[in-house]
Amino acid sequence: MITFGFSLAAFVLCLAAANKSLRDGILALMGVGYVYGILRANYPDVGTYLAFDAAVLGLYIGQLWRPMTPPQRRRSHDLRLWLTVLIAWPVLLFIAFPSDSLLVELVGLRANIFLLPLMFLGTRLSEDDMFNLAIGLAALNVAAVLLGVAEFFMGIAKFYPLNEVTEIIYRSKDVMGQTAHRIPASFSSAHAFAGTMVLTLPLLVGAWVQTTRTTKGQRSFLGIAIVASLLGIFMAAARTHMITAALLVVIVTFSGYLRRDQWLRWIAVIGLVGYVVYGQERLQRFTTLQDAGFISERWTGSVNENFFEAVRSYPLGNGLAGGGTSVPYFLRGTQSPLVMENEYARIALEQGLPGLAIWCTFLLYVFVRWPSRKVDGWGFGRQLGWITCGVFFFSALTGIGLLSSVPQTVLMLLTIGWFVSAPKPVRVATQFRSMRARATAVSALPVTAVSASVVEVE
Repeated sequence: MITFGFSLAAFVLCLAAANKSLRDGILALMGVGYVYGILRANYPDVGTYLAFDAAVLGLYIGQLWRPMTPPQRRRSHDLRLWLTVLIAWPVLLFIAFPSDSLLVELVGLRANIFLLPLMFLGTRLSEDDMFNLAIGLAALNVAAVLLGVAEFFMGIAKFYPLNEVTEIIYRSKDVMGQTAHRIPASFSSAHAFAGTMVLTLPLLVGAWVQTTRTTKGQRSFLGIAIVASLLGIFMAAARTHMITAALLVVIVTFSGYLRRDQWLRWIAVIGLVGYVVYGQERLQRFTTLQDAGFISERWTGSVNENFFEAVRSYPLGNGLAGGGTSVPYFLRGTQSPLVMENEYARIALEQGLPGLAIWCTFLLYVFVRWPSRKVDGWGFGRQLGWITCGVFFFSALTGIGLLSSVPQTVLMLLTIGWFVSAPKPVRVATQFRSMRARATAVSALPVTAVSASVVEVE
């Protein structure tokens, strides 16, 4: 019964925060997401498993139905149409093709649609919202990495008991010649830890570079959080996320966006992280990427001919949760054995070829436009978010769980909604030409017409 109390507390917390403001609701949800993994590991039960879902539901009830301003409605119009299609197709499959394992189907439906409305909430985020989220996420990252440091030196057994929920954590003993575990911090896996840290970097860096908005103390705290986040990625030892983090570091370094003093501080940050990583062999799992044979084998194992064979066998899918969606341990006996380590294969196996086509077209809509830096102070942050999300969807070719990872998926979907709905830059020259044309048209009117217009206005 106590585990259902966790779900109730998560729901009430996020509902109360969401009723206050969108950014408070998101921060409350992220707080629940940051402790969800370690909470579920120590209290493995249905009630704890549903805690994050309850938190998301609280955010939805508090914010999803609130009226939008006309500019928000215009910017989110296309995305709202896409969300309708992305959600409607799995729901149609759920209704049209009922399964003997209804609970497993419900888990699959949840994994395919439940978090998607977060993109819609991302369209409502203002500049101030993003700044407050960056500060809040900086605090959460520092706390999570401190816990990760404790696990690094004391071992994960003191924080994560061995049970059905923590199997993946204990199987990830592949650091330093199979002698050390990857670090999960407070998350359900080391991969979720690293992915969350990576997805916070666009916000942290985007806020850190805004010297007119931030105080000296805030910039120092954001700098500490950036260092902690990068170290957390190396402690988690997830190679894909290491590559993404390295790409972001290179882009920020050579973007030309940083002023000289900022650039020197950034180099100092990278130097500090590099020094720590160089001195700890446990942080150097990325060196295995030098093995070209391993990379080829991993790629072939994820993107292979079995994908096309499975699609031919199940053109309308194998049922929701029938292609790799993570099913809780208490339902695993009824899960389909057909699993491929490829997020696009999972979508095809669960939603069929129409579902895969919908998703591919949607991703083309999302990533075909490059966010402008000239909109507001968050232009650079949006570009980093665009790059990060793009790399995540590309790397989904060699892994699954992209749309159901807690709380990584929350950040990714919010970021997509945020940069897709960015206001367009104002073209001053175009405005001037338009004003001049209107002035010319007015001057060409007869005097009586102009006088009548003036009288009518008065």
